[in-house]
Amino acid sequence: MKKIVALLAMTILSGQAFAADAIVSAPEPAPVQDYTTFNWSGAYIGAHAGYGWGKTRDVDHPKPADSPEKKLKGGLGGLQAGYNWQFDNNIVLGAEADVTFGAIKKNWDGTAINKDSPYYTRDKIGTHGTVRARLGYAADRFLPYVTGGLAWADVKHTLGCYDRSATLSGTGYACTTGSSGNKPAFNTEKSKTSVGYTVGAGLEYAVTDNWTVKGEYLFTDLGKNKVTIVDPNYPNAHSERNFKTRFNEVRIGVNYKF
Repeated sequence: MKKIVALLAMTILSGQAFAADAIVSAPEPAPVQDYTTFNWSGAYIGAHAGYGWGKTRDVDHPKPADSPEKKLKGGLGGLQAGYNWQFDNNIVLGAEADVTFGAIKKNWDGTAINKDSPYYTRDKIGTHGTVRARLGYAADRFLPYVTGGLAWADVKHTLGCYDRSATLSGTGYACTTGSSGNKPAFNTEKSKTSVGYTVGAGLEYAVTDNWTVKGEYLFTDLGKNKVTIVDPNYPNAHSERNFKTRFNEVRIGVNYKF
């Protein structure tokens, strides 16, 4: 009987030892991975490039022969800087300022309307910029947004007259000196910083924790802006021009987030 009791005791003890070994040797669970989403808060700087197109017209001279509507177009590039605040509900509020260089322009030759006219004009949107608010929704590394704010632009208007005495001799239209009945050639330019508004939308994507890329569209309205452009051949003629200018831009850009 004693032998049977001893055998049962040894069996129980050996089973408990085996169970303890199994518990000790069991593999540790894999560490939980951190899937924290990207946060857009912080300052950034960047650069952009793109294409612009628009229209300008002297609204005080509505007749097509006097003031045709000019369709402007051209390339552009510039720099931007801003700051974003991301809230707990993934709403992102930002502020951005940019400056853009380029020439959204149109050269117009009077012969397009009147084959005998030696007059020409040039209209150009040069350096321009914006100060805008941005409102977006963060979907992890994607940030679709709308934007709007103040816009300014250096706008130049040119009026001139060619020396065409060789081809227009005797018509009375040639701008040249030394010919009876003809007027001297000239070139008058006026630049003005115009202020208006801009609105648009875009999509930004965080490639890494510091670098983002974006695509953006902006519409800008500079309103009506008056400039004085004098034709020296007709100094008593109306010289105040009232230009209405609007333009569009599509941009691609890259930002470095601090």
